[in-house]
Amino acid sequence: MQMATQNLTFEPMCLRDLQKVLEIENECFDDPWSETYFTLSLRRPRSYEHFYVARRERVVIGYIVFTVLYEEAQILNLAVPAAYRRQGIGRYLLASALEMIQACDGHEVFLEVAVSNLPAQYLYRQFGFRICGVRKNYYGRYKDAYVFRKGAETDAT
Repeated sequence: MQMATQNLTFEPMCLRDLQKVLEIENECFDDPWSETYFTLSLRRPRSYEHFYVARRERVVIGYIVFTVLYEEAQILNLAVPAAYRRQGIGRYLLASALEMIQACDGHEVFLEVAVSNLPAQYLYRQFGFRICGVRKNYYGRYKDAYVFRKGAETDAT
């Protein structure tokens, strides 16, 4: 795998990023989040919600959404379009988010990932995430999700 994370920036998502983020969202997910959700979240930010993009030469090439509330964090969404996968961008986004979570005193991090999404599971395991449960039909009928958990330190294992 080629690590092409040079020249990447990790920046807060803003409204001008929305069209590209929605393109990525629609490419990556069977049940994508709505434009309304993103717009409302970006226009009325909450202190515990974090929306970030990975950008290379001003072009959005991935994003991550997470929350930090008290000492617990939740990775809600991480997406990289197919054309940019296997270049370390998802890893870069996750590592950057985990650094922020740790800086916000987040001690535990949770996320859900489809049982069938082996590449994502591999990524999360590299960061020390471990399965702690299963959510039946989380992504629709017969589409279960694993619940992953870890401490917020950023060192990959």
